[in-house]
Amino acid sequence: MKTILKSLLTLMVLSMTLVSCDNDDYTLDPEIALTGSLESPGNNETIEIDLENGDNIIFSWTPAQANDGGTILYTIKFDRPGGDFSDPLYTSPSDNGGGATTFTMSTSRMNIIAAEAGIQQLETGDVAWTVEASSSYFRENFTEPSTLSLKRPEGLAIFPEYMYVYGSATEASDIPSAVAFKQISNQLPNDNFQPGVFESVTRLSPGEFYIVNGNNASAEDLTHYYINSEGKIRSGDDPTTFDMEEGVYRVRMDLAKATISFVEISNIQLYILANQAVKADLEYVGNHTFEATNAYFEFLTPESPDAPDWLGWEEERYRYQFQLGDGQVSYLGSMHNEAMNGSLVPGLEGYNGRPNGGEPEYYNNVYFLGPEAAYWQGAWKFPDALNGANFTVRVVFDPKAENYYQELIQE
Repeated sequence: MKTILKSLLTLMVLSMTLVSCDNDDYTLDPEIALTGSLESPGNNETIEIDLENGDNIIFSWTPAQANDGGTILYTIKFDRPGGDFSDPLYTSPSDNGGGATTFTMSTSRMNIIAAEAGIQQLETGDVAWTVEASSSYFRENFTEPSTLSLKRPEGLAIFPEYMYVYGSATEASDIPSAVAFKQISNQLPNDNFQPGVFESVTRLSPGEFYIVNGNNASAEDLTHYYINSEGKIRSGDDPTTFDMEEGVYRVRMDLAKATISFVEISNIQLYILANQAVKADLEYVGNHTFEATNAYFEFLTPESPDAPDWLGWEEERYRYQFQLGDGQVSYLGSMHNEAMNGSLVPGLEGYNGRPNGGEPEYYNNVYFLGPEAAYWQGAWKFPDALNGANFTVRVVFDPKAENYYQELIQE
């Protein structure tokens, strides 16, 4: 029996020694052993960039391998032909946060890359692309880059910070006082803007206007634009005639597609969500601002004569409605979801209490909610101080503010 126990103990010691030796011999080696190859689009393939009807462009490649078989992450890179990708025109992780061997690119982004490579509107030129594989701290570009021939559409692809209009049809007579346009971005879930859409809410009347990319008349890069007979934005200092009725318009210039649109905004009203009662009719006062100086509201209670039958609490939620174009009712509101316990804008949080000075600054941000906004979506609450008080209300579409916003001021 003692002999058997000694033999088992010896075997255990030998096994532990062998395992220890095996662990000592194993070394983690994340170095890239093999890069992949670029598959699609094919080398020297031509792509005609179609911003209006084109599908996304899918780039794909075969996997790379690390010596230890570990995870490889990928970054796609674009450069001018002959470049070494050390200062690329554009880089991005591949799909799935860098884990996929594909990259999905929008046509608008492809158009920007083409412009940065020096390809002009309606011309064809080349860009180079490759993929960088990374494993731990090892990074290596694929051995063979690929060339892509791109045909650009009309329109701009590299955009200024602001666009401007001035002239007899506008609120500004010269370049220094020109009316600004800001590039709008996707914030709400229903937004679907492509890069290059500039917007301004401003008064227009029959007359002429000029479009410029800056408000410094002596700037070397100041460029004038006009609208040609086909409704397309073109470079040139010819005036454009505005022959629609005088009014306040939401003007959108799509520089990527070289188009412009004018949609009239009218009848902005502050109304109470619970009973749909209008409490202020806002008029345009210039400088992107709508205002009412005679607003008044008493919070609804179950005993109020105009309270809905279902009301069992004090109610004060409101937002704005307006007419867009030919009588279509649309809505302006906050970032709040229907329950006011969360935000529809990523990165912001809901604020469900009555404002008392402690609410976040973005509480007063104003968003175009569209005509299909849910009944309680985008609500604000009145502060206690405005219950039964006269107040001034403003909605300000300032293109140089971080966001459009509202102001409620007690008289």
